[in-house]
Amino acid sequence: MEKRLTITAISGWAIPETWFEEQINNVFIDADTRIIYPKNPENKEEARQVLNQYPSDLYIGYSLGSLWLLKYQEFLPQNCHKALLAPILGFLDSSKLGGKTTEAQLKYLIKILKNSSDETEILRDFFFHANLPYPETQIHEIHKREILINGLEFLNNFSVTGKETNDFLSIIGENDTFVDPETLKVHIPHLKIIKGAGHSPTLLLKQLANKFLKLR
Repeated sequence: MEKRLTITAISGWAIPETWFEEQINNVFIDADTRIIYPKNPENKEEARQVLNQYPSDLYIGYSLGSLWLLKYQEFLPQNCHKALLAPILGFLDSSKLGGKTTEAQLKYLIKILKNSSDETEILRDFFFHANLPYPETQIHEIHKREILINGLEFLNNFSVTGKETNDFLSIIGENDTFVDPETLKVHIPHLKIIKGAGHSPTLLLKQLANKFLKLR
């Protein structure tokens, strides 16, 4: 009997863990899946602890989670498989690594999150802009604003090089909202660009499942 596939996936910014897990389990049938949402992405010790808790066959980093996984890949098991969906090397356009967001835009989002009495409309706008379904039934799972701000500050402060992705399957949609795929491909030559796909992980996961099953 074939061993059950174990997956650890690092979620994107503001994405409810149960929604992301549903997307994964729709294509990796019967997998044992665990979702990580980094609460303080700049904390190396937090990364070490959460990655060591649940050794897996496959690690997936999505959006912000891709940058986090690249930054802390030293804590992954030696023989695991690794994948990046909608990968981010540098979120800001000034990094010249494919990011489309200006520092002013990101800092403005941090400012309004800090000052707003209700972040619902801010999050609704983000999901609309990212072409992601707004999680009406899972909105209570979205983390508190200080954790959301920690994630944005991580995107503002950190970047990695394309060389860090050498051991990762890397997949992005041609219509990604936050990263320019052609610029990213200069830094990640093995990057797979999916026609008709955007920033949502759904179609990217289908492509990953097809590729991964051939590797097993």
